[in-house]
Amino acid sequence: MKAYSEHRQISHPRGLLFDMDGVLLLTSQSPAQSWQEVACSFAPALDLSAEALFEALQRSYQSYQRTIAHDPEQQRRDRLAPFETRLEVVEDALASLHRVHKEMAVEMVRAYERLRDTHRFLAPHALEVLQFCRQRSLALALVTNGNATYQRRKIAQHGLASWFDAVLIEEEVGIAKPDPRIFLQALERLHLRASEAWMIGDDLTRDIAGAQQVGLLTIWYDASGSGLSKESPVHPDWMVHDLAELCSLLTP
Repeated sequence: MKAYSEHRQISHPRGLLFDMDGVLLLTSQSPAQSWQEVACSFAPALDLSAEALFEALQRSYQSYQRTIAHDPEQQRRDRLAPFETRLEVVEDALASLHRVHKEMAVEMVRAYERLRDTHRFLAPHALEVLQFCRQRSLALALVTNGNATYQRRKIAQHGLASWFDAVLIEEEVGIAKPDPRIFLQALERLHLRASEAWMIGDDLTRDIAGAQQVGLLTIWYDASGSGLSKESPVHPDWMVHDLAELCSLLTP
C-alpha cells in the first residue's frame, strides 16, 4: 500500500465507486492465449496448422487495434459491439489464409468468448472487501464501461449485483469513463458529494484520471505489482496490490 499524493488529506469515505474488470474480476488467461486455444481447436477443420491460424489471428487483431487506436468512435464500437468486432477480426484472418467460412468464424468467436468466461474469476479478497464495506454501511457503486449484456452476465455469474446500491454500465447510461458525467451520476445515485467517496480502479486514464476530474479520491489497484512508471501523467492518491489493503485504509 503506497500513498502517491502525500499532500492530500485521506478522510474516511461514506461511499466507494468500484471498477469491475481488472479490479473485482480478473482473468487467468490473456486474450492471446485464448486465441491460441481457439486456433488449436479449429485449425484441423480448416486444413491449417494451428501456428498459421494463430499468427493470422494475431496479425488481424493487431491491424484492427492500430485502426481504432486514435478513433474514439471506433473504440466505443469495440466496447459496445464485442461480438461483431471480434467476428470481423476472425473473418479478416481467415480471408488472409484463403479460408472464407462465415459459420466457422462465428463458432471461433463463440469459443473465444467461452474461454474468456471460463478463465475469469473474482479477484482475491473481493467479496471480503465488499462485505467489510457493507458492515460499515458504506454506499457502493459499480461503474463499468462496455456492452450491457456482457457486463450484466459477468455481474450475474459472479454474484456481484447484491453488493451494490448502484450499477452504472456504459451502454445503459450512455456515458463511458473517463467522462466525468458517469462519476457524477454514480455519486448522485449514492446521494454523496465527491469529497465523501473514493474511486477504486485499475485503468489510470479511465478510472483514475476520470475520477480525479470530479474531485474523487482515487485508489489505483495494481494487481500485477508493476508500479507506476516515472513517465505516467496520472498520479493516483493511493496504490494497492491487493484489495484486502482497502480494509486497512478504511479502518479508522
